[in-house]
Amino acid sequence: MTKNVLLVRYSPYWAAPVLDRDDVDLYVVHERTPQGLAPDALARCRKVYYVSSFDALEELSAVAADLVSEGVGIDKVMSANEFSQYAAAYLAHLLAADQPASSVVLATRDKRLMKQRARAAGLHTARARSVPDPAALADTDAALAEVEGGVGYPAVLKPANGWGTVSTTVVRDREQLRAALADFRYAPELRSRQLLLEEYIAGEEFHVDAVWRDGEPWILRISRYVTPPLRLREGAGPGLSVLLDEDDHADLYREVGELHRRLNEQLGLTRGPTHLEFFREEGTGRLVFSEIASRLGGLAVTQLVGAAVGVDEREIAVHEMLDGDLSELPLQQGAFRYHGMLNIIPPRSGRVTALPTRDELLAHAHVVDVSIGARIGAEVTLGDSSASVCVMVIYGADSEDELLKIGAELADSHPVEVA
Repeated sequence: MTKNVLLVRYSPYWAAPVLDRDDVDLYVVHERTPQGLAPDALARCRKVYYVSSFDALEELSAVAADLVSEGVGIDKVMSANEFSQYAAAYLAHLLAADQPASSVVLATRDKRLMKQRARAAGLHTARARSVPDPAALADTDAALAEVEGGVGYPAVLKPANGWGTVSTTVVRDREQLRAALADFRYAPELRSRQLLLEEYIAGEEFHVDAVWRDGEPWILRISRYVTPPLRLREGAGPGLSVLLDEDDHADLYREVGELHRRLNEQLGLTRGPTHLEFFREEGTGRLVFSEIASRLGGLAVTQLVGAAVGVDEREIAVHEMLDGDLSELPLQQGAFRYHGMLNIIPPRSGRVTALPTRDELLAHAHVVDVSIGARIGAEVTLGDSSASVCVMVIYGADSEDELLKIGAELADSHPVEVA
């Protein structure tokens, strides 16, 4: 049976799993730009609505009213991007679609609420304090003392509704905190100006990527950042995630699976994709919750998971969203026991003068997939975010040591050069 799907914010990458399905009629809400959507995208959509912003409630309401008045029943609302999740939840509410729920989106977008839910589920979290009025706090010693006293130093100052390490900074004393608050640099995409100050957790950092149905995971895979994202911004090591073999890390998978289920129950999250991050704290070895999103992971995480399970995670998430059955997916063990996601970036910021080609990298026996995110002549600025993408390589090996060795060889033999 054909389902009407409303996609909030079109991108070829995220829309790909629904574009060629004959059981989907696709409707799109997209932000208004001078050029609009490309003709090939328009040809696949039943209707495209343009809004000035995904935060414009009146414009979004008008989209819902038009669909209802035209007799279009929207079955599913789809958003895989941070910038459009609140809009997707609002439209789903107006159109009586079953997901995403606004309460789940709020608790998986605002880091203050998600930490409260995590603590209620019995998870360890970093100590944290809300900073709803940064400018006022910066001028008041008493208020600074109250906030820092609840967290300690070093601390991490970040947007309450941010993502990744965008607009995130480490502060090591009161004067650094005061300076950061007085001149906080918000990424253009951030709408809220409320911040969070949280304890800096030293240790290994992991991400967990899963798709859920009725409170149980269809798939759940754990990956370790070789260099934690905050340290990666400082040039401390390779941009590499290692997807861990479940048999070799059975205890970790068991503990994380149980913690994830408890957290989902507190969030009211029973189905769909999640991207969760946690630390293994240095010294204690305990698992400390960092954050969760009710969406797929960014960068090339979906291909990384796909290499391990035989189906791109985007396809799995869409199949679940459309009420498909797990048994219908051709899941299978990947060609290697371990898989890695390597981001090859230049040693410094600059204009790109040389790039490896996709075909060159795919010729390597261990390389599974390649995405080129830069081009010759483009300016690459490092340090603003861990998500500066140049050349993403998905590859495999039969042990973690071998994977790390191959990753270093790939980065050395296929560099991104800048002038």
